[in-house]
Amino acid sequence: MCGIAGMVGACDAALVASMTAALRHRGPDGDGVHLEPDVGLGHRRLAILDLAGGAQPMTDASGDFVIVYNGEIYNFAALRAELLAAGVPLRTRGDTEVLLELWRREGPAALQRLRGMFAFAVWDRRTRELHLVRDRLGQKPLYYSQLAGGELLFASEPKALLQCQAVDRSLDLAALDAYLELYYVPPPRSIFAGVKQLPPGHRLTWREGQVTISRWWDCEPRPPDPRLRSVEAWAEAVAPTLAEAIELHTVSDVPVGAFLSGGLDSSTIVAALARRGTALQTFCVGYGPEGASYEERHHAREVARHFGLMHHELELKVDILDDLAAMVAGFDEPFGSWTALLAYHLSRFARQRVTVALAGDGGDEVFGGYPRYRGLRISEHLGRVPPGAVALAGRALRVLGEPTTALSLRRWGRQFLDSLALPPGERYAAWVGKGSDSARDRPYARETARRIAEVRAPNFIAEAFDRPVFGDLVARAWYADIHGFLPENVLRCTDRMSMAHGLEVRVPFCDHVLLEQMAAAPSSMRVTALASKRVLREIAGEWLPPAVLKRKKLGFSAPFGAWLKAAEARIVADWLHPDVIKRRGLFDVTGVARIVGEHRRGTRDHSLRIWSLIVLEQWQRMYSD
Repeated sequence: MCGIAGMVGACDAALVASMTAALRHRGPDGDGVHLEPDVGLGHRRLAILDLAGGAQPMTDASGDFVIVYNGEIYNFAALRAELLAAGVPLRTRGDTEVLLELWRREGPAALQRLRGMFAFAVWDRRTRELHLVRDRLGQKPLYYSQLAGGELLFASEPKALLQCQAVDRSLDLAALDAYLELYYVPPPRSIFAGVKQLPPGHRLTWREGQVTISRWWDCEPRPPDPRLRSVEAWAEAVAPTLAEAIELHTVSDVPVGAFLSGGLDSSTIVAALARRGTALQTFCVGYGPEGASYEERHHAREVARHFGLMHHELELKVDILDDLAAMVAGFDEPFGSWTALLAYHLSRFARQRVTVALAGDGGDEVFGGYPRYRGLRISEHLGRVPPGAVALAGRALRVLGEPTTALSLRRWGRQFLDSLALPPGERYAAWVGKGSDSARDRPYARETARRIAEVRAPNFIAEAFDRPVFGDLVARAWYADIHGFLPENVLRCTDRMSMAHGLEVRVPFCDHVLLEQMAAAPSSMRVTALASKRVLREIAGEWLPPAVLKRKKLGFSAPFGAWLKAAEARIVADWLHPDVIKRRGLFDVTGVARIVGEHRRGTRDHSLRIWSLIVLEQWQRMYSD
């Protein structure tokens, strides 16, 4: 795992060095640069494979290709053996040279053979082309900026690009609007007007100042496999793929651990490795008395004890404002999900003992674990209920108020009812965006609202939902999530918060072979009105104690409501003070005060909205003041 940076079309050696140094946290074990008159490539290394070799930038034996690479190719050993059998001389034992040689021999066609997570840049000296590539699900980040003269800069994180004074760091208003709806900025935009994200599963080619971008991977829902008609049959077909994916994700020359909550996803990963005798340390987070309803440590402890693993627990006591600056710096952009706080602390804790950790990210998307999938099935039937009755039920929920906890059924009920009248794609986008009434909850100042209306981007989630040519509502939601919520929320959080501490986190459920196999699974294999993750539960039933299978879903949760309340006085006196709001000019002072007041009175749970505004203000202090 590493950080990469560079430029093409010109080469400023001092700038390349500065960009590379800005990514030191991603690669504390070494650095290197490659300089030519019109290209510069930089690399920061976190040594995982071939600790003695594998330094980057790396040039192939012919001298025609140079690579900087961030990621892991989990099937590199098989690919390496294939190259050696073909007579290709290899100088190192790691995956970087394998990737470089495959690109030299096959070009972009080699991408289809890679099983892993990656973002890399290849400079082709023969054609004078720079190729940027990002993995299928965007597990590894890649940003770029094209300057007025056609020069291209790229990096793992925006902070490296911002070392160049010519990069426009002004606020992108369309990105701001998306952030306040989704709590992240979707690609290809970033929060900075002059910085773009290369979307997952895409590649970029620069030649003579011209940039072309194309998609190289997609995974739309497919018609069901007629040979698989039951949950048992699907489980039997998928289990070997899942086991192989988990095993491949342990390839490493340094200690490996796993995040373990005691829930189905993380316990399945731990069980698969324990059954194979893999040495493993596990890590779990818990809370004090205020977080009793979110406590999972006893569940994780039981799973670790069952498999005889070395288990470590962190009791988290945080002031949410103490780590705010460090968290925002880890993203370089506003990221409004408070799970980043948990990921930040858990990653720091795990890094004290291991360099690599496996996590259960993607299990909910791939196998159908989110309640919103079941909500889609229910909404198809409720769509026939008279609108007046739905509106009456929504008003009743508003009168009851909303407890400010992550487990508020009233809030979920209000969001569900508010969106029933919307088209399916917009309905799902509203749920993923954490609620309807989005215009009401985005309290723009009049001039801000006018300007955003002129630049507002299409609905990112709804567009993905409507894109597949085949699939029912649940299948479309699955597709939207693997192109939206999973890469841009879940995996972005995991990468930035783990790499802030030099920890590599791997996510076996995001293996593309597993994803493509599940693309043909009927929605009934994922969820019914009463059950979720049906295929995974069937597989895990052979691996796990029965108690794990019976647990209710909790998710990566924390007593954020209590933490927010404890900091409320300082928030109102500083981050959301009327003078601060007025000076920024983006929001209406009265509108922000209304949101804070409704939350304080318990009539609406605005925890995430308030947090997103705090994060945005902190970002402005760090990047725009």
